[in-house]
Amino acid sequence: MTRNENLPTLDDVLNEFVAGHERPTAEALEAWVRRYPQFRNELIDFAAAWAEQILLPAAPELTTDEEERIVDRAMSHALNVSFSRDEQAQSHQTNGKAIKSLTAEAKKAGLSAPEFAKACGLDLVLITKLNNRQIRPSTIPPRLISHVARLLGRTIEAVMEYLGRAPQPLAGRSFLALEKPKGAEQENFADAVRASSLGEAEKARWLGEADEREER
Repeated sequence: MTRNENLPTLDDVLNEFVAGHERPTAEALEAWVRRYPQFRNELIDFAAAWAEQILLPAAPELTTDEEERIVDRAMSHALNVSFSRDEQAQSHQTNGKAIKSLTAEAKKAGLSAPEFAKACGLDLVLITKLNNRQIRPSTIPPRLISHVARLLGRTIEAVMEYLGRAPQPLAGRSFLALEKPKGAEQENFADAVRASSLGEAEKARWLGEADEREER
C-alpha cells in the first residue's frame, strides 16, 4: 500500500492550529478535532499544554540578582539534560539526511511538542515559528541553535541549514486552509519573544541573548 502524500501529518496539523489561532479556545479545538479525528488525542493534549502556558500566573517581580540566579539554575539544568543526551545523540545522528521538521525530529528523540518547547526554554508558539522558519535565522541566538541540536541529536550545521531555508507557507494546501492563507513572512527573534507567553524573566534572558547576537 502506498502512502497518500497529500494527507496532512500531525506536524502539519499542529503547526496550522497554532498559526490559525491566538489561543486554544474550546470552539477552535472542537472544530479541529472534527476535521482531523485521527489526531483527536494529540490535539487535546497539545491544546491543554498551550492553554496551561497562557494561563499560568505571572511570576512576581524579581530583583536582578534573583533573576540571574534563576537563569543560572535553569541553564545548568538544561545543560545537564543536554549532556545526558550526548551519548545517545552520537549513536543515532543522521548527518547525511536533511532535517524535515524540528518537531518531527523531537518526536524521534522522545519529546512531544510541549516537552520540546519546555526543554528549549520556549513556548509552543515560538517553537512553531521556529519549525515553520518564520524567524530570521540571523537573529536566533547561537546558544539556542546549539541547544536545539543537542536535544535533537543532530549537528549544529544541520539545524542551521533547516532554519536557513525559505519560510514554510502556513495555509498553502487546501486540506489545511481553515482561514485565508497567510504570507510566509519572517520576524526577528526578539519580536517573537516579546509576543510570546513566556514569563518576564525568561523573556529578559532571551532578549539579552538576542541583543548579544546583534552586537556581534
